[in-house]
Amino acid sequence: MLKRVSCIFIALMMAFCLSLSNFAGVVAVADDVTYLSISTSGGSLSSGTYQLTADVTIKNMLQVGSGEEVAIDLNGYEISFSGSQAILINGGTLTLKDSSSEGTGSVINTSTSSSSYGIKFSNGGTLYMEGGTVSGYYGIYTKNNSGNCSMYITGGTVIATGKAAIYDLPGSSYSDIITISGTDKVVITSSGSSSEAYGIYCNSKAMLTISNPNTYVSSNAAAVYIANMLYTSVDITAGHYSSDISSYAPESTFVETDDGYVVATESTEEVTLPELYGVALTLDGATGVTFYYDMTGVSEPEAYTLMTTIGEDGEEKSVTAGETKTLDDGIEYYRYTVYVNPNQFNDAVSAYLTDGTNTTDVYEYSVYEYCMYSIEDENSDQNEIDLCKAILNYGDYASAYCYGTSTCSLTSVSDWNDPVQEEWAVNLSEYGDTDTSGTGKSLILGSSIIIRVYLTSDVACESDVFTVDGKTLTVYTTDYENYSYYVEFSVPARRMVETFTVKKNGETFTTYSVLSYVKNITEKSDSSTALSDLCKAIYYYSIAANNYTSWR
Repeated sequence: MLKRVSCIFIALMMAFCLSLSNFAGVVAVADDVTYLSISTSGGSLSSGTYQLTADVTIKNMLQVGSGEEVAIDLNGYEISFSGSQAILINGGTLTLKDSSSEGTGSVINTSTSSSSYGIKFSNGGTLYMEGGTVSGYYGIYTKNNSGNCSMYITGGTVIATGKAAIYDLPGSSYSDIITISGTDKVVITSSGSSSEAYGIYCNSKAMLTISNPNTYVSSNAAAVYIANMLYTSVDITAGHYSSDISSYAPESTFVETDDGYVVATESTEEVTLPELYGVALTLDGATGVTFYYDMTGVSEPEAYTLMTTIGEDGEEKSVTAGETKTLDDGIEYYRYTVYVNPNQFNDAVSAYLTDGTNTTDVYEYSVYEYCMYSIEDENSDQNEIDLCKAILNYGDYASAYCYGTSTCSLTSVSDWNDPVQEEWAVNLSEYGDTDTSGTGKSLILGSSIIIRVYLTSDVACESDVFTVDGKTLTVYTTDYENYSYYVEFSVPARRMVETFTVKKNGETFTTYSVLSYVKNITEKSDSSTALSDLCKAIYYYSIAANNYTSWR
């Protein structure tokens, strides 16, 4: 059994891995998306996802033809072109986004010609704009197309340096759709000096809908100009505008501000928001924070989603409600659980509920705060105190292993003696060497610990059925060293002391436990201190979790 551990953050799992206990190296996780590259020569794009890895200046326009479904992730970089149009949607579907945290990705047509465009439609097509910047003499342009054109904008910026940022004039037999929705910021602006330097221009059979409250439309002419109200359908219920467009949205109320006009439609109905009742440490085998909300009087409580971020730089994610729980007060509470990795126990978990229109206040809590509250509460059960201490100590050593330092969460607790630093005299003889030919075993540390078993093609194939406790495991493919597959299963904290039997096609295949790994590492004389200490902390966590009986 090798002693080395690799701390690997996995994008979708936000987990980090212990090395295989009987082979070394780092496990490479393949990206689920195959990214294509954009050539400097430009040309037609076939269906697929294209991601920029550097700025690119194209010699010819990029074209999305009929039937093609193309996604371009600007990834913070720039596509630059000088000519008629940087991108031509010619009957196909384009999704434009920018996955960079800075949001600096752009498509720029540097031509100053009055017939040049950032994105132009021809023969119909669809644009989904989720981020990035599109810029040109015209930003996005459709005119007299021989097909229906649709653009759905939920994020990003559209800039015109000459005339309209969005210019829409459908062909006589067609009807175009322009929809700006969601809540992410959308900026549409024209900096041109022309009398036709509109933010949004629509004529004939166009359907314009703006419901995004964070839409900002500005120009040196009219923010929105509808050339033919007889045929154009307009539904504006939100947004900020540099000029008065109330004549196009008579059902909305506009408030004039220092920097323009803001849609301020008021609801005559008082909205009852969910009320946060309390926060608890999640004790269901995994570690996290559960937020309890009282939905009494709330209209459509099922429509609410918890939006949460862990730490200052964490990515915001959505969490749906789990099973509701009725407490002693007779109220049924909606519970939203945010699972937390051990290196994040000290990080604040910020959370708020939203149904897309109504939003509660933001509340912050952490695993550390809850554990310290229980440790210092004189009414706490001793087993709960021991469990909370073990959880925080485990988090400290997991963080120390990954980052080379320890946060020492318990240094302020009186009478605290860190068992990891005491003499190690633990007998784990019952957890023997459980290696099986053709396998390699590892642990993944997340909100719960996962046992992963790697398999060679000699002992497994994709059609084999692997089970643990009667539950069928997914067989994943991998190209790590000479292993072809792996299976994995989560181990609840209270069951870390148990040895699990993995069956293949109904027959016993191999056995393993979390403490088997701990035994292998702690008995190695050449194990690193960081890894050995982490394994010891896992052991004490497993004992405390096994002794605690009030799991919920």
